[in-house]
Amino acid sequence: MGKNFILDCSSIIGNAEDVGRNDLENFGHVLGDVLSTVGFAYLTNHGFDLKKADKVYEVSKAFFELPNETKNKMRKPTGAASFHGYAGPGDETLNATSPNVANELREFFDVTGHKESNDKSLFPSEIPGFKKAIDEFRIESVNLAEKLLRCIALYLGLPEDELVKRHTHMRDRSVPTQSVIRSSMYSPLKTMPHVQIGNDGGEIRCGEHCDWHTISLLFQDLIGGLDIRTISGNWIEATPIENSIILISGDLLEIYSGGRLPATPHRVRILDDNKLTNKPRQSLVFAPSPDGFENVEPLLPIPGELKGKPKSIYGPQSYSKVNAHEWVHKRHSAAATY
Repeated sequence: MGKNFILDCSSIIGNAEDVGRNDLENFGHVLGDVLSTVGFAYLTNHGFDLKKADKVYEVSKAFFELPNETKNKMRKPTGAASFHGYAGPGDETLNATSPNVANELREFFDVTGHKESNDKSLFPSEIPGFKKAIDEFRIESVNLAEKLLRCIALYLGLPEDELVKRHTHMRDRSVPTQSVIRSSMYSPLKTMPHVQIGNDGGEIRCGEHCDWHTISLLFQDLIGGLDIRTISGNWIEATPIENSIILISGDLLEIYSGGRLPATPHRVRILDDNKLTNKPRQSLVFAPSPDGFENVEPLLPIPGELKGKPKSIYGPQSYSKVNAHEWVHKRHSAAATY
């Protein structure tokens, strides 16, 4: 695996409001070039307090190990009334290309919605510190995401705050949004003897898809299993790099950028690997969307070669204006099977 998408973020370490424009712009050119030609980046020396992510892993693992009847107290409501809460294996189908995939073998807890994410009663009381861990992780994530959005805006030739001002919920928790923090658990395959290792249909860990939001900060343990589809169309293993964070472009960034920064397809397959068979895999995502009332459309002219022809086969199929809330809500609803 080449190193052209492993980016050293040391030049933008610090509080978002303290990082100088020149540093943001210089890093933005490197970041934008990678996102426009490869589609994702490993972020290293990022200054993120990874102890905050480790704490979310810890409380999440304790939750996922509870009996099903206890976890189901936090189960997401039916009818797309809210997407906050717990979902079990098979409750969501993300696969965008293989209709034969009937079951995605993972469970997860989503923290989303400006009301739900602030309501202590909607977090598992059986796990002390669950909400606190999420809230502290969010603070770290917001700081990094804000810097990255500023870098991306400058790369695109936009005012530095052009994207940040469309995501005011990151600093103001009262603003409606479809942003999400997702903590996922992939149980050891040895606990699922019915699963056929290396199968091509029927079951998968997480189906091929693009994220519905603006960007995603993806944290993964060292177990592995994630694949990412590069802009050239090749699937590559996103081998874990210790202490790194993976940045993935989402559907709404593709629209904002007029196709210059395509949404990045990714998946987690069932592989014949002793680590995946014998140990659980955990991942954690912070995926900010624009404020709920925000309309999303290209912020600069669409290049001639892209007009009417988005690069992503999984993401938006045109660059027409969409409403941020409706975009994410529609995709959540389509994926949900509960």
